[in-house]
Amino acid sequence: MKFVRNPDFAGGLASSVKAGISAVPDNADGAVVCLGDMPLISAKLIDRLIETFAPDRGHLIAVPVSDGRRGNPVLWSRRFFRELMTLDGDVGARHLIAKHAEAVAEVPVDGESALPRHRHAAGAGSGARIGSFVGWAKRSVPTIFVRGLDW
Repeated sequence: MKFVRNPDFAGGLASSVKAGISAVPDNADGAVVCLGDMPLISAKLIDRLIETFAPDRGHLIAVPVSDGRRGNPVLWSRRFFRELMTLDGDVGARHLIAKHAEAVAEVPVDGESALPRHRHAAGAGSGARIGSFVGWAKRSVPTIFVRGLDW
């Protein structure tokens, strides 16, 4: 596991995504972006995202879906790294998922563990910035944890 310090964590979620994406090795086919305040995400879900990710079939973005609602984490093909690096503020990449709908492969999940963080996070509304991780290449697994706070 590689830790990446995000000195601009106060700038919002986008700064952590950019710090993580910029640290992904050149040989990675893609990256999973997982919010740090979603503790119920399982390794099994990450594995299912990786299994669904299939660039040769046009599945370049793998997203969990529960009761018709898209959630996190999201696996992004390297093809979208440049666009992820343009994010700004406390905004995620939901608009990029909509923009590239033809590349999205949905992964059905049960329960709310993958739903947007404001629905279930222990620290929701507290203003706490916990961190996020970006990692995973197709079959090889570089894991990068982006820290926004000094722990």
